[in-house]
Amino acid sequence: MSGEFDSALNEKLEQSAFWKKVGFRLEESSEGRVRMRLPYDEGNTTAATALHGGAIAATLDVAGCLAACATELKQGIRGRLLSCDVSYIAGALGEDIFGEAEVLRRGKEIVYSTVRAVNGDGKLLASGSHIYHLDQPYDLPAAPVGIESVAGAGRSIAGIGSLPAAEEAIVNKNIAVLGKMDGRMPYMSQLNWQFKTGAYGYAEFLLPWKDHSLGDDGGLASGALLSGIDHSGSLAAWMTTELGRRDLFGSTVNTKVHTYAPAIKRDVIVKARAVGGSGTLINSDVQIVTLEGEPVASGSTIYRIVHRG
Repeated sequence: MSGEFDSALNEKLEQSAFWKKVGFRLEESSEGRVRMRLPYDEGNTTAATALHGGAIAATLDVAGCLAACATELKQGIRGRLLSCDVSYIAGALGEDIFGEAEVLRRGKEIVYSTVRAVNGDGKLLASGSHIYHLDQPYDLPAAPVGIESVAGAGRSIAGIGSLPAAEEAIVNKNIAVLGKMDGRMPYMSQLNWQFKTGAYGYAEFLLPWKDHSLGDDGGLASGALLSGIDHSGSLAAWMTTELGRRDLFGSTVNTKVHTYAPAIKRDVIVKARAVGGSGTLINSDVQIVTLEGEPVASGSTIYRIVHRG
């Protein structure tokens, strides 16, 4: 079985000028699993013999990409990275490293994998998660003449990564629906979550610093911040289409958070903006600031909206 995958994956490696230049080699493969080698080369260093962090991250990525492809050998299937998180644990000096990936779940289109990089002795250098999207090839849209950004609204232009257009009447209806949702969703209600304003591809909420939103340090709990990013990012995605349509179903693919303060002891505004997408997938950026405008956290979501059935 592995020989069948080796042939297809090596062909995939040859199609990428980047993978060839950096020097990745396939060591082992089976269904949903790969082990890659990155031989030491001065061209991949940052100073002296230290391997560049980008080369380590790329090692996790190539392993994740090929592991995802090792679940689907059909001709003509294309793939693209949706998300790759990398945590650096140790450096590599003048040595070969190895990227290992194992698929955790293969859905209809989306493949979730765990990835890591080790040296020849098995020392862990980096680890992360990898999300890959498998789909049919598509024609590249024409580039837009100009890109316009509208304050307080999501991005909607022609070209690569453009969001679907929505009529003003639908956006206004969505805003009214969001206003009525306050207090009706049990999980967010226990955080005293409040809708503030919305626009096309945009949703803004208040997360008060009180009661059940507090963490062990007395500030806003990191779980509350993650919940706010997930909720607001998904609703920003819904604000590009008609919220509440019974023939549509939505689910979060990925949520991330970064915090800037050791303890956030302020009420905060959570601002989510849909910034781009392709097909059924919509990416949103989320900024979290205090009422005084202090940036305290940020994050992102990938949200999927599909027709039921």
